[in-house]
Amino acid sequence: QDRKFLPWLIKVPSDKLLLRAREISQAQMTKLEELWKNEPEAKFADLDRPDILEDEEMAPTLLQYEDGFHYQNVLAPLVKIEADYDRQIKESLTEESISVRWDKSLSGKNVATFTFHRLAVEQSRIMPGDELRLKLGEGASYLYGKPWEGVGYVKGIVDGEVELELRTAGSVPDSIHDDYIVEYIWKSTSFDRMQNALKTFAIDDTSVTGYIYHRLLGHPVEEQRIASAKIPSSESDFTVPGLPKLNESQMEAV
Repeated sequence: QDRKFLPWLIKVPSDKLLLRAREISQAQMTKLEELWKNEPEAKFADLDRPDILEDEEMAPTLLQYEDGFHYQNVLAPLVKIEADYDRQIKESLTEESISVRWDKSLSGKNVATFTFHRLAVEQSRIMPGDELRLKLGEGASYLYGKPWEGVGYVKGIVDGEVELELRTAGSVPDSIHDDYIVEYIWKSTSFDRMQNALKTFAIDDTSVTGYIYHRLLGHPVEEQRIASAKIPSSESDFTVPGLPKLNESQMEAV
């Protein structure tokens, strides 16, 4: 309405406040909004704090790279950004007032089954093998007589329900089914492997074959084929004596 603040929507600033107003750029707005994610009480002046570093401009990915060091210098910062984002997303998945159904696994371990409220499991990016912490809320702790928490791994996700198998087979508050808190325990394992692989690729030219090395760098190389390659025809062909069986995604990759 005439490009003015509406009093029923937002408080109209007084003349005194208008005198203190300052013009800020879109980049500063974006940076302040990012800071608010971790520090909700942050103010505009906090943008000048020494610990708030300027965002470094990422080098663009290329079709061709000079060598392994060039490849690492471009890809490693992107992996770090993805790791930071993944950690922020996963650690923000804390859910309260969760209802839990208790059961026992074949190995005798306790299994807690629950569903998230805020997000669908698909949106939360939780996968089998992820580590979660389950603990009682204040009301449930009062009923149980003491605080309790347990850590386990996501055993499976069935029809949107998460099955969490606890590490230990000790006693659990199986008489209490409501007022639980679920926290995600973020681990950097997969991202550490990526960074280590990039580092090895950069400093050791023999970490992969010459053909793969130049293919990854985008250099023109002559196509190579393995004449004696045998495509596995059954699941037993994927097994190697003394090693665990491959999962479905690993078999697909082979």
